[in-house]
Amino acid sequence: DFYEKIPISLLHHTNGNAIYNTSHPLLERLVGQLEVEAPCPYNSIPYDYRMSQMWVEGTLGIVPKLAPKIMLNEEGENITLSNNTDMFNKWAEIWEEEDPFKYTPVIHNYAATNLIPRHLGPEYIIHGAKLYSPWDPTKTEVTLVVSEWFFDRSLHLIQHLDDKDHPFSEVVVMVPPAAAAHDDYDLMTEVPVRTQHRGAPDFMDLCEADIKTDWFMITNSYHHVARHVDLMFTPGTFKPVIPFTPATYAFCFKYPYCKETINLAQRFNPGH
Repeated sequence: DFYEKIPISLLHHTNGNAIYNTSHPLLERLVGQLEVEAPCPYNSIPYDYRMSQMWVEGTLGIVPKLAPKIMLNEEGENITLSNNTDMFNKWAEIWEEEDPFKYTPVIHNYAATNLIPRHLGPEYIIHGAKLYSPWDPTKTEVTLVVSEWFFDRSLHLIQHLDDKDHPFSEVVVMVPPAAAAHDDYDLMTEVPVRTQHRGAPDFMDLCEADIKTDWFMITNSYHHVARHVDLMFTPGTFKPVIPFTPATYAFCFKYPYCKETINLAQRFNPGH
């Protein structure tokens, strides 16, 4: 199990963006040890994680394992680290009962997560949250395109659409040329649904779907709509927020497959 393989010190470490009591004697010792370790391999570990390792080593006796390559000096010889377990254990004996690492719902670190206001909790001090605007039906409409290969495979999605909180003003079901079209979608959902017979390979549904709205999302008949669909829009311009890979050398062009993807895309959209 992936979770069980994560070190305890990583699972329970206090994030570097936390609030620290600089007058606490334990913090003074932890920071002092970081300064001592500056020339050794432990310096490769982020300071907040390293302080957690010290505390776990002192309380549980678990010595962290470092990657073999980090344990080599410039001549390729193994580096021997000093044994600090006894010192860390003395720190734990002094301060363990007061629980020096505290958790509070007042502070939350979202680590640059994209959010809309609904996702925020009761915290007052927020770090790293990138807030966007939620979908506003008065400003934009969104179509859902469903790729289907066999008759009736999309019925489950459509029949349960009204049970979900979603932004879709219309659904377009893309089906093979020989598939029959449903005429009773209005009995399954209040959302307008229409069938479109594809005139190109199924992977072209993204380009071939007849969309009337400014924006659309695409899925296939093997999926269903989430209970609550959260779409994010940029404040002001109100454009959907979508993930993308920058077309730069560092992120794309040094990888042949990514460079080829860009070249193929520019065949039908040369100006981008």
